[in-house]
Amino acid sequence: MANYHPYDELLMSFAAGQLPNSLGLMVSCHLEKCSSCRDTVKTYEALGGDILASAEQVDVSEDLLSKTLAKLEEPQSANDRFIGQHNSKEVIASKIPRPLRRFIPSDFDELDWSGMSKNIKEFTLKIDDEQYTTKLFRIKAGKVLPEHTHEGNEFTLVMEGSFSDRTCDYHAGDFILADTSTTHQPRAAMDGDCICLAVMDAPLKMTGMFGRMLNPFLR
Repeated sequence: MANYHPYDELLMSFAAGQLPNSLGLMVSCHLEKCSSCRDTVKTYEALGGDILASAEQVDVSEDLLSKTLAKLEEPQSANDRFIGQHNSKEVIASKIPRPLRRFIPSDFDELDWSGMSKNIKEFTLKIDDEQYTTKLFRIKAGKVLPEHTHEGNEFTLVMEGSFSDRTCDYHAGDFILADTSTTHQPRAAMDGDCICLAVMDAPLKMTGMFGRMLNPFLR
């Protein structure tokens, strides 16, 4: 059970279908594991329905219905909401959340991980999103990321394993926001690799002498 959750404004935007693709994907993955946040989203969706029902009627064009029906028959695009959607092949490891299955065909272990260290790997998800970059990070058991801060916002969802920093321990399902005020050094637990889904609107900014040498490579 998750101990850290998306804030209410984020869940409200998700319920209204207003999140960018990358954040919509991340929130969907969290909702699959968190009944509390699912209930909150249902409440916001019901509230939105009540508001629409009580709104004044407006005139619409005569061909609105035919245009809407034609739109529904079009193939699904990358901008569709992620929750509940999945790869039709369904040959998927159970530990992969359903919203991620269109990007990860089998298992985390089979991804083409890359990185400058054998202890820290990353995999970039190809998502149609002009605002955010979406990556999976894998930290070997017991290993630590270089100390860093952020040039913008980074949303993190723990997929497998756990990690800790100076303030907290985070486990599978936990949803964390780091921003320009955050400086931390995540360390994976000793009992297994930690895999996190990260959505960023700006690069990480390494601190410390060695970390600053890496910053040009993170642009």
